[in-house]
Amino acid sequence: MINKLKPPTEIVIKPPSQSLKLDLREIYRFRHLIGNLVWRDIRVQFDAMYLGAFWATVRPLLMVAVFALFRNLSGANLYVPIPYAVYVYSGLILWFYFIEATTATSKSLEKNASLITKVYYPRVINLIVPAIASLYGLGVAMFPLLCMMLWQGVYPGWRILFLPFVLLQCMLLVNAVGTLFAALSLESKDFDKLLSQILYIGLYISPVIFAPGLIPEKARYLYFLNPIAGTLLAFRSSLFNDFPFPTWQWIYSIIATIVLLAIGLILYQRVEAFIADKL
Repeated sequence: MINKLKPPTEIVIKPPSQSLKLDLREIYRFRHLIGNLVWRDIRVQFDAMYLGAFWATVRPLLMVAVFALFRNLSGANLYVPIPYAVYVYSGLILWFYFIEATTATSKSLEKNASLITKVYYPRVINLIVPAIASLYGLGVAMFPLLCMMLWQGVYPGWRILFLPFVLLQCMLLVNAVGTLFAALSLESKDFDKLLSQILYIGLYISPVIFAPGLIPEKARYLYFLNPIAGTLLAFRSSLFNDFPFPTWQWIYSIIATIVLLAIGLILYQRVEAFIADKL
């Protein structure tokens, strides 16, 4: 008998439809790739520098020293219910996590261009990795904060249980903004410049170095349209027992995160089929 060879099976990989849809099971199958990419980003950031932990903490510590000096010299009432140095440092480390992870997410497709154009894997993985990898730097920056809390006698309360959920919301906001600008940047590099300007201005229109109490009450609702504002306040409330929890501001931040994430994913799926051509 003559054995008939079966023709090879053809597998056609098609991009998802231009709608809000993610194949979570496929992403889970590539979980080992996510772990390897996260570990690669951490090693690139810290292994190449002998003082990696120092550089992760020196920038917020220097800024705390400068702002605390000006605050003490001016004697201004900044409406902060906890020691000012602790307030500023806690805001800065989360803010730096946000801007660094968001910037890395927006550039992740370009960074992994050689991998994207050679093998198949869910491209959305590239947009997930930076938010996870940057948590390592945030964790390192938390150690000086713990020392400052002990020195100032500031301790967490039961709301520390909210901390994982606040960090998860912040990670999703990073993915939302980063994915949105990653998709837009494939069309024009002007959006890279726009994102950098937004993040630069964001430091001064977010509760990082001053409290919302300094904002006139009539304009405060405009101030809280910034989705990271509620996240920063919820982060502090989770860490400091004397800091009130911003219930409505954080609920708004959650809703804004979901909306921005949906918009970002839809825009990304519109350009996903042409990623290899645009990189």
